[in-house]
Amino acid sequence: MSETNSAMRAILICPDNELRQDFEKLVGSNSPLRLKKSLDHYPAPDMLRQLVKVWAPEVLFVSMEDAEAAEQISKQMDSEFATLQKVGLSRDEGRETFRLAMQLRMAELMAPPFEPDSFVAMLKRLYEHLAVHPPSFGALGKVYAFVPAKGGVGCSTIAANAARAFAQAPGAKVMMADFDLSSGLAGFMFNAEHEFSVNDAAERNKDLDEESWQRVIKRAGNIDLLLSGAPVIGEGISASHIPPVLDYARKAYTVVAADVSDTLDDRCLAVLREANYVFLVTTPDLASLRLARLKAMALRRLDWEDKARLLLNRSTKRMELTLDEIEATVGLPVFATFPCEYADVSRATRKAEASAKLAPSIHHFIEKLGAPKAEEKKARFIERFAVVPARYGYR
Repeated sequence: MSETNSAMRAILICPDNELRQDFEKLVGSNSPLRLKKSLDHYPAPDMLRQLVKVWAPEVLFVSMEDAEAAEQISKQMDSEFATLQKVGLSRDEGRETFRLAMQLRMAELMAPPFEPDSFVAMLKRLYEHLAVHPPSFGALGKVYAFVPAKGGVGCSTIAANAARAFAQAPGAKVMMADFDLSSGLAGFMFNAEHEFSVNDAAERNKDLDEESWQRVIKRAGNIDLLLSGAPVIGEGISASHIPPVLDYARKAYTVVAADVSDTLDDRCLAVLREANYVFLVTTPDLASLRLARLKAMALRRLDWEDKARLLLNRSTKRMELTLDEIEATVGLPVFATFPCEYADVSRATRKAEASAKLAPSIHHFIEKLGAPKAEEKKARFIERFAVVPARYGYR
C-alpha cells in the first residue's frame, strides 16, 4: 500500500525484541501508521534529534522497560519538539508503569497482547489530537544529498538542475551546497566565485546568524550557493562542523541540494546522515554500476537504505542492461532517469543555466519529491509548424 496524505508518520524505540516485533506486526503494511524508523536501542540525544528532524514523525512510540532512558527521551522531546505526541509501550500495565506514563505525559500506554480494535481506537484519538495540535518542527526544509557512484557520472549536473527547478516554485528558498571539498563543481555550474566557502561556514558553525550567513553564501539568480572553494591543504573542517551548518540551512531554506564527493569519508557521511534523502547517481556503464553497488551496500550497512534512492543518468534506449537488471545489479530501485544529452548539457553549463533537454525529466524527478508540477508553456500557433519530426532530428 502506498503512503497517502493521511498516513501518520512514527518512530519506534524498543530494545525488547519480542515486544518490538509484535508491534511491527500489528502495524503491518496496511495500517495508516507508517513506521519511518524502528530502533532496537535507546538512541543518544544527538541521534534522536537528527532522526526527528529528518523523518518529522507525528508520534513517537517509546518502550518503558528502562524507566530512566524513557524519561530522558521524553524530557528531550518536551524540550525540543513539544508538539510531538508520545505513546508508551510496556509489558506491564501496573500502577507504577501507568504513573510513569502520566509523569512523562504520554498520550497513550499500550501493552501486549496488542488488539487491532484497540489499536485502531488509539489511532483515532491520536488523529483527533493532530487535527487540533499539528506537530511543528519549525518549518524545517528538506536536505537532499547527491552522491556520485564515481567521478564523471554527472552528479553535480543533476544536483544543479534540480536546485534550479526547485527554485521555480512560488515562495521557494533554495540553496545549493557544495560539500565536495576537493573537486567541487557548483561554482563552475553557476559561473560563480566567492571569497568565502563551506569551510568558513563550518568554522562559524556555533555562531551562525543572518549576518554571518549572508557573508558566506553567494547569490546566483534565485539560488543561494555555499561553495566548496579551493582545495584545502591539510585536514580542513571536521565532520562535527557540518551538522550545525545544515541545521541552520534547514531553517533558512525550503530545499537544500547538497553535492558531495564520491569518497565516503567522514565529512561526506556527516552530510548523508543529516539528509532526508540520499540520491546515488550512476550511469548505465558497468564500471559505474559496480561502484554504485558498493556504495549501496555501504548505505545499507549504515542503515540508510530507507532513504537511499538510485538516479540513472545518461539513460538511452540502447543500454546494455534493462532498468530491472540495473536495479538488481545495484540493489536499489531506480527512482528517476535522465537522458543522455551531452551537447545540451555542455551548452547550458557554459551559459550557467538549466539544461532545456533535461528539464522534463528533472521536473518529473522533483514532482516525485512533492514539488509543485511545472506549468506547461503553451506554444504559439506558428510554432507548431516549426516542430521537426523525430526521424529528421540529429541523434
